[in-house]
Formats: sequence, C-alpha cells, structure tokens
Amino acid sequence: MDNIADVRYLWQYQGIFLLAGDRKESISSINVDVESLSIDTPVVALWSDDPIYADYLLSTFEKVWDQAIPAAQWIEKLLKERPLNI
Repeated sequence: MDNIADVRYLWQYQGIFLLAGDRKESISSINVDVESLSIDTPVVALWSDDPIYADYLLSTFEKVWDQAIPAAQWIEKLLKERPLNI
C-alpha cells in the first residue's frame, strides 16, 4: 500500500501554525502557547493575500519539516523505551 500521508514529529513544538494556499493567501499564528490553549483563549492570526508572505511561510514550513523526524520513527523509539502492556 502506498503512503497517502507523511506525518512528522517535531521535538519541543512551540505552537507554530502556518497555512498557505495556492502560494497566494496565507494565515499564520506563531508562538501559540499550546499548553494553556483552551476554547476561551483568543488566538491572534494574520491573514494575507500577499504572495511574498505566502512564500515566506512555505519556506519556514520547509525548514521546520526538515528538522522534524518521521512520526513512525518517534513512535518506535517511545515503544522501545516503554512497551505497551496489552
């Protein structure tokens, strides 16, 4: 079966949220404190239709993606450290 998604894990995630569509429109919210985030917590986000900002977010995503490891590799490491008792 072919992989339909590539999921990665980033150690010490700092709450970076990036969304860029068609390299034209983008939304970002950086340094969201995910530890204390709740339904009542306001989150400030920036929407832009500037393609230059969308390119910036895409390049930022690529740098973070390159630093992350495949999620399956992280899960395997965790299971070796603490196997499931099923």
